[in-house]
Amino acid sequence: MASHCPGGDATLPIYFFKVILKTNLERLKIPNKFSSKYGSGLPNPLFIKPPNGTEWKVNWAKDNGEIWLEKGWKEFVEHYSLDQGHFIFFKYEGTSQIHVIILDQSALEIDYPCGTGDENDNLVKTEEESNMIMDEGQDVKDEQIRGEKSGERTSSLNRPTQTRAREVACNFVSCNPFFTVFIRPAHATTYRLSAPDLRGIIGKKERYAVLVLGERSWKVKLIASNNSYFSHHRFTAGWYLFLRESELQSGDVCVFELISKEECVFKVHVFKNHS
Repeated sequence: MASHCPGGDATLPIYFFKVILKTNLERLKIPNKFSSKYGSGLPNPLFIKPPNGTEWKVNWAKDNGEIWLEKGWKEFVEHYSLDQGHFIFFKYEGTSQIHVIILDQSALEIDYPCGTGDENDNLVKTEEESNMIMDEGQDVKDEQIRGEKSGERTSSLNRPTQTRAREVACNFVSCNPFFTVFIRPAHATTYRLSAPDLRGIIGKKERYAVLVLGERSWKVKLIASNNSYFSHHRFTAGWYLFLRESELQSGDVCVFELISKEECVFKVHVFKNHS
């Protein structure tokens, strides 16, 4: 049975989208037409739900009759590395939860990183989700550390959302920590690559890593997120050169295997897209 919006006569769900600009990275204005028709019944705070199962608590405020997402929005933006040219599609169903889909500058849906960090006040997890993240996040690191000592197989540090990348991650065998990435056009246009949380695996917050592919190697800057709520890493300076010279293409899957913690050396395994 169709339901109806509180404060409006439209049938739920209601959809709208926003283009991310430099001006809305710290707070975001909801479309005025949506605010005028449904703002009177809009809960505060709202819980933004990406497809990876996490919920982000975001408080909104009114300014001259306009509704702005404020407290918690900046943390959401930083976690998903949103920048000018990203698109976000919102689906409102009359409750405090708003489902979102994020598209990068190439108009493809992004790979959603897993939410991490129990200290994050804005990232809300159910008990089941918390157990899942603990089992497949923090405990994976413990397995990898044990694996290095015992020679046992380790698991991917991240859980790719793309089917082929998940298959590669599940079938890859190593006793070293590794993570798996499905290459998208945005990895070239943003000049960076997000990586999972490597705290406890590499020692420094910021250092240079070495990417080894075949007989060649590239030096790439590896930095930790400055967000105070959670941590993840990313390759920055040098990443685009590696991407270009290694001739990676959209649709390829890469496994980054940490073969030396001390020197921060990743052996890159490429599974080409032959479709």
